[in-house]
Amino acid sequence: MIFIQYERITDTKALVTFTHYMPFDEINGLGKTEQELLEKGALVESEPQKEFHPDTQAMLFYNPQTKELWYEYATLPVPEEDRISQLEIATEENKKANLDTQEAVLQLYEMVTGPLT
Repeated sequence: MIFIQYERITDTKALVTFTHYMPFDEINGLGKTEQELLEKGALVESEPQKEFHPDTQAMLFYNPQTKELWYEYATLPVPEEDRISQLEIATEENKKANLDTQEAVLQLYEMVTGPLT
């Protein structure tokens, strides 16, 4: 059994705020009876598998009426410092690409205008 606490959003949707995978374990358990736990949350058999989505945060939700669990994925905001550093990196890469292109054009120009043999 897994114990979850949740914050109700609607009658059919609640955000899971706490999960304990061994609530009745003598050493690591919560030291509560099943009835005491059910007053503060719910007991579920298992939780769904998280999917990997880059730059997102998985949030576990619970339907108190159907006892169903599911994940929703929220896009994480990119901090302004990260955006600035990404732009700086992109600018440097563009400068290097421009220099490489100019060097190639110069070499071609020298080949075309060079002495004929």
